[in-house]
Amino acid sequence: MLLIDGVKYILWTPKDEKKEFHPMVRNCSKEIFGEDSVYFDVRHKLSSKSGIAAVPDAYVITLSKPYEWYIVENELASHPVYSHIVPQISKFVDSIEELETQRDIRDILDKEVNEDVVLKAFIEKKTGQDSYRFLTELVSKPPKIALIIDKKTPEVEKASKSLNKLAGTRIIEFQTFSREDAPNVHAHLFEPLHVTEKVSEECEREEAIRKKYTESYHLKNVAKDIISVYEKIKNAMLKLDSSIKINPQKYYISLRKNKNFAYITLRKKYVNIVVMLSYKDGSNLSRNMSFRHYPKASKTGMVLHASKSH
Repeated sequence: MLLIDGVKYILWTPKDEKKEFHPMVRNCSKEIFGEDSVYFDVRHKLSSKSGIAAVPDAYVITLSKPYEWYIVENELASHPVYSHIVPQISKFVDSIEELETQRDIRDILDKEVNEDVVLKAFIEKKTGQDSYRFLTELVSKPPKIALIIDKKTPEVEKASKSLNKLAGTRIIEFQTFSREDAPNVHAHLFEPLHVTEKVSEECEREEAIRKKYTESYHLKNVAKDIISVYEKIKNAMLKLDSSIKINPQKYYISLRKNKNFAYITLRKKYVNIVVMLSYKDGSNLSRNMSFRHYPKASKTGMVLHASKSH
């Protein structure tokens, strides 16, 4: 059961895959694959030279870098996994390796794009390329397989390792709940793919910042005795608690344990230190430093600013 603002929703299983399940997935495609994704609800037979054929339920392209495309298979958990789902995905992988198949998919998607002026303009604006050229380059790359299923049964879980080896198959459990007092009102529960990608991008950006803004970056062109002051502060903090992290950022170096508690800004002939203490506590610590009181910050305790000149 799913409870939303006191309203009960009961788990509901679609009976007709094509008429009930497919439209729900299509309608939620941007939540699954990302706002910059395009869901092509086209069914086209993929055939290999060996005569193996399969028909994907849809294709998806993503228009945020790195550009990706998906072959989508929408399935009900009631279908046999090893005699239907796994062989179906294996056929996708075998067929897509052939250039003729890639060209066929490119032409199908290009036809869909050219029939929608708004979509064509959207793709070309996001990619900065002619849509035909973009699709040609995109489809020449290996696709990902997205298996969207109404329930991850133990059998599906068991097969997930095998499926993941097939073009990095991603399995998305897409559950549907119907409102108790209005059965035609549905709520969907699933883990979107684009969240993982977004987090990954944010981690990459943080890593890039970490590599660029180092202690050396902040100590460049700083007077020797100011560097000495900084080193003494850092060593004293680490001696006090070895778990304290030295956290260089673009404009400052922070001292961090669970959260930032001090900010150090280094200049050629002086150093500014902002400590997260109340003004009263801070001023009692030293009589040899100049302090500024920030009234607006007094309620939060972020009120101590000290500077030491060369």
